[in-house]
Amino acid sequence: MIRARNATLILALAALAAGCTTSQSARPTPVPTASLVATRAPSTETIPPPPRPASFEAYPATIAAYLAADPSAADSCLEALFAAWTMPLLDAVHGCLRANTDDDDALELLVVVSQELAPATATSNTQYRIVVLDPSDGEYTVAFQTPAYEAAPPDVETLSPLVAAGDLNGDAGGEFVYHTAFCGSEGCLNTAFVYQGTAGSYELVSPRDGIGVADGTFIVEDTDGDGTREVVATGGGLGTADTGPARPRREIWAWDGLAYALRETVAGPSPYLYHHIIDADALLAAGEYAAAETAYLTAADNAGLLEWKPEANERAELTAYALYRAALARLIAGGDAPTAMARLDLAKALPNTLHAQLAGSFQAGFAAKSEIGVGCAAVRDDLRANDAEYAAFWDFGTANPPYDAAAICPF
Repeated sequence: MIRARNATLILALAALAAGCTTSQSARPTPVPTASLVATRAPSTETIPPPPRPASFEAYPATIAAYLAADPSAADSCLEALFAAWTMPLLDAVHGCLRANTDDDDALELLVVVSQELAPATATSNTQYRIVVLDPSDGEYTVAFQTPAYEAAPPDVETLSPLVAAGDLNGDAGGEFVYHTAFCGSEGCLNTAFVYQGTAGSYELVSPRDGIGVADGTFIVEDTDGDGTREVVATGGGLGTADTGPARPRREIWAWDGLAYALRETVAGPSPYLYHHIIDADALLAAGEYAAAETAYLTAADNAGLLEWKPEANERAELTAYALYRAALARLIAGGDAPTAMARLDLAKALPNTLHAQLAGSFQAGFAAKSEIGVGCAAVRDDLRANDAEYAAFWDFGTANPPYDAAAICPF
């Protein structure tokens, strides 16, 4: 009798696998799909995995039916199914995670499924999606699934989009984090999404467009010892004509009681002269005048640092600016005026630069009364008279600080 029921069940699974039409969505607005329910078979025997469906859309429901028939398959995180289906770029180690992702005590299965794209697109030959399978009284439902993403970049060798799952924010419920890549002509942006399970559904609790960093990696850890875990993104920007020169960064996204929000950004080392200058600016703004002076001079002397827009005479402009600001830092800190004046003379010697002119304006104003405030007043007059030129030069893209004339000589 048991064998007859098993044979009937396997035929039913095969029929389920043959149905559905493949579709693909381009950008994530995942929709919970809790209506797909598989009935549990009463067999206590190990049941072999069903054949891999012809339709990608049928994968989640087929797996749910298999788990309902053989709940013990969840214990190995579907190892036999992954081995039988041989989905591209996937294995059970990277494609399955068991954790509590909602507000009950049962453990859900987060499963990655993939299939070959036919025909391949310009950026990929594989598509995949993440599925949440929720057990209830021995039955499994497809509680949530993402759109079908393209595996990118094209040379990816392994799919490992699952980052973490469980009670991440310490609220006694459950969440999960996954990431994917969105690629265009200027590169790929790795993007993470965080979902929270509540009352039988899943709610996005990260920004709608995700947490995006170029060439990014993601981990989830308690970075401050408060008992909740943060999403830590490490990577950089794409460095486009609009965004300007990119630099590596580390972002910490923390739970604020309602969602995951950006709490801290730590800039990494950069090969660009511009970033070394704005790092020195930050030291000056923080009142660390000796460190700022050293940083300006070090940047100005480093011929190996890269330019972002050499057509704007960038190296000469930023060198003149750095010498002027180094002189300003020395004077503010109470250093000797002759050294400061010598640096202003070096800045003035750089031909055809706005900032050579700026250094001259400060030097003339300071020399009149030996007061920094008078020198800064002369600088502000220069900035107002040539506002468009300064604003154009200091436009290093949307990913970098905007031009602030008031910060050039704020004393």
